[in-house]
Amino acid sequence: MQRIQDAAPAVRHSALFRTVGVVVSVLEVFCSILMVAMAAIVLLGVFYRYVIQRALPWYDEFAEYLLVWITFYGSILAAHRRAHIGFETLVEMLPPAAVRAITLVGEVAILLIQVALFVYGLKLAEAASFDAAVSLRWVRLSWVYSAIPISGAFMFLISLRRIVALAVAPRE
Repeated sequence: MQRIQDAAPAVRHSALFRTVGVVVSVLEVFCSILMVAMAAIVLLGVFYRYVIQRALPWYDEFAEYLLVWITFYGSILAAHRRAHIGFETLVEMLPPAAVRAITLVGEVAILLIQVALFVYGLKLAEAASFDAAVSLRWVRLSWVYSAIPISGAFMFLISLRRIVALAVAPRE
């Protein structure tokens, strides 16, 4: 099966492909920063609890929110790298025409799921717009939940890019 990288040069250099590439590069840095921040906050919380003997009331809640962001933004990177669960062994046993058809059907199904993730994630973020974190009153829960529609939108772009590449890739 032709990979996206084997698509026609005009498609590889399209605005959609460049946009996804830039988003992925920025997200790699952002997820790394989130992971370092979460590790630092948890270590700070452990230090305060066991060395200073005074627990920080906010560190575990903040670490949970960072974990939510890492999960959703990391899922964009996993989608880009095709690292989510799949049936590669089964699909690879099929003839190339069937692989192309199944891949296209799968990407369209994933596209629909990402639309639902965006729409309902947006509704959830809007519903939580007046709620604040328990221990950090300045943190709006809509900020935390915003990772859901944002990840849905970016994964939509990644799936759209794959569908375009499948559509223009030469037939085997």
